[in-house]
Amino acid sequence: MNKESPADKVTQARAYQAIRRRLSLFHLFLTPALLGILLVSEWTFRMRQNAIAITGGNDWGVVAVYFLLFSLYFLIFDLPLSFYSGFILEHQFGLSNQNFGQWLLDLGKKTFLAFALSLVLLEGLYGILRGDSARGWLWAWALYAFVSYILGKLFPVFIVPLFYKYGKLEDQELEAKIFRLAARFKMPVGNVYSLNLSKTTRKANAAFMGIGKTRRVVLSDTLIHHFTHAEIEMVMAHELGHYKHHDVLRLLAFGLVTSLVAFAAGFRGMGIWAASLGLGSAANIAGLPLLLLIFYGVHLVLMPLTNGYSRKRERAADRFAMKAFADKEVFISCMEKLGEQNLADPEPPAWYEWLFYDHPSIGKRVAMAKNYEKSTSLP
Repeated sequence: MNKESPADKVTQARAYQAIRRRLSLFHLFLTPALLGILLVSEWTFRMRQNAIAITGGNDWGVVAVYFLLFSLYFLIFDLPLSFYSGFILEHQFGLSNQNFGQWLLDLGKKTFLAFALSLVLLEGLYGILRGDSARGWLWAWALYAFVSYILGKLFPVFIVPLFYKYGKLEDQELEAKIFRLAARFKMPVGNVYSLNLSKTTRKANAAFMGIGKTRRVVLSDTLIHHFTHAEIEMVMAHELGHYKHHDVLRLLAFGLVTSLVAFAAGFRGMGIWAASLGLGSAANIAGLPLLLLIFYGVHLVLMPLTNGYSRKRERAADRFAMKAFADKEVFISCMEKLGEQNLADPEPPAWYEWLFYDHPSIGKRVAMAKNYEKSTSLP
């Protein structure tokens, strides 16, 4: 079998990403459309009445049953899209290592986990609103902030292992190089973990996870097996940049500020429109579609700002890696290899990158490296 040329890989990546762009845009309009249908058709009121009938009117039970019906409604429409984007498309372009049963099991776990976490937040939200409707939005935001912080701690320790397994690096030479690099910048690393990402995909990735004692650097086995030591050290230097810049906390704080804006706008909008829609007050669970529509609108408005800030932090980590490792050719080869393995479009449409990308495109990262001039000081 002939090995694909770099040009063939780019063509394939552009075809793959063009489909993903269309799917993203379709989903972007599908969500508000489904929420709007619930309101316009008054199905949201029927769902609440069914919840009351099932639970006998218990406030906590009504929220739980309503949200179950609400989630099933969305699942009916989301499932075909998830199946195509997460299974068919990934196999079509040779990126998935899962059979249908494995994919379905993972989807089931993700769906249940998302439902359980969301239900906890909703029960807290409507419990707060029933007790203090005037300042409820602020207390609800505080609950969201607290849960976000706790999830940051729990995610690498309890949630990731539900889908993948951590392991120690078997390559002792590589492990020693990473420990030396971490020690150079006083990063406390008990272990650098490998993750069996190949269980599901051929894509490569690395991540800086956790807060405080749960903080860790994780390298996918697909990265370890297909990249040179120097390239992996460059990836590690990038993650060190995030550590030195406190990016986990920065991004958490930025997200909490934008969520505060969303909560303020959401409950302001509920105060304006709830009565005219027959909801009575924000404490009525039937108003959840309206509240989520407002949240979604705020999210769309703020998405370029949020992703722009994330790209800024990624660029800063790239610069740190370039200064720390001082070999731009390694950075370039690492980025190009990541682009090929993940089928990333090196030059996506500018408007799409501005709106959806939380990392700079591969082409821009490579261009930055090619124009890089060595600095004598680290940021």
